[in-house]
Amino acid sequence: MLVQAKTRPYSEQGVALIMVLWMIVVMMSLSATLLYAVKTETHMVTYARQTAQARAFADAATHYTVMQLFLPTDQRAIRLGGTPSTWTYGDYQADIRVVGENGLIDINQANRELLRKVLEAVGIVDEAADSLLDRIEDFRDADDLKRLNGAEDADYEAAGLKYGAKDAGLQRIEELQQVIDLDQATYRALSRYLSVHSFSSGLNPLVAPRRILMVLADNDAALVDDYMRLREEAEGAWVQPPFGNQFIDTTQSPVFRMQFTIKPVNGEQSYFEERAVRLLPGRKPPFITYFRSQQSPSRQF
Repeated sequence: MLVQAKTRPYSEQGVALIMVLWMIVVMMSLSATLLYAVKTETHMVTYARQTAQARAFADAATHYTVMQLFLPTDQRAIRLGGTPSTWTYGDYQADIRVVGENGLIDINQANRELLRKVLEAVGIVDEAADSLLDRIEDFRDADDLKRLNGAEDADYEAAGLKYGAKDAGLQRIEELQQVIDLDQATYRALSRYLSVHSFSSGLNPLVAPRRILMVLADNDAALVDDYMRLREEAEGAWVQPPFGNQFIDTTQSPVFRMQFTIKPVNGEQSYFEERAVRLLPGRKPPFITYFRSQQSPSRQF
């Protein structure tokens, strides 16, 4: 006697197929998530390793630059005033730019007229410039006398701020961000011109970057380019600029601002760093670093 095999209804077979397909989709999603996480982690580790190597090479480039600065000006392989020089060692190369801190404008020492020129260079003029100048001067001076458009402690308190005017010189340029009603865009623009390590009311044009010379020359690009050409040909000898005489200071300073663009010789990814360094002849090491920070390449001199 033959026994007929029982078969499952088609509906049950369909449900089983859907469940299998659903499990396959889930497994594929988990696999894709895992692959993405591994890929992301690999990129992070690679970036961290490359950044650490670039920072180490920036240290080496700093020592190289300091060594060059101790040489007579006509024997140096680097140039001052922000003109780039290239140094290659091993598998890395550095584009080096150096200016003197006294080639920048000291926010603590500069007079109102020079600061006004800086504000004009970043597009702040007329009443807006007067107001910001008053607030900056009230922030840095030692008294509590308020200028016409300035701000003292009571104004900071009324604005809901937990601090007041510093009533002293700035120790870091970042402190400028504490000036009341000074927005981030204005701070970023101004910080490219300013220093707190110059200790001079004027500036030395031999070690100043092009943007500072443009401020002194009232944006006359041809005049500035001619001066920079003469400055480079002089190899460190004094060259008097035909502009900005009232702001010129011929004092030599041992403090320098350095910028390094580091990248592998055969690579594309670059690392950009800025430092302020003071030379210390006869000491070991022969310099100290006031600050170092990774920056956007758009900030280069």
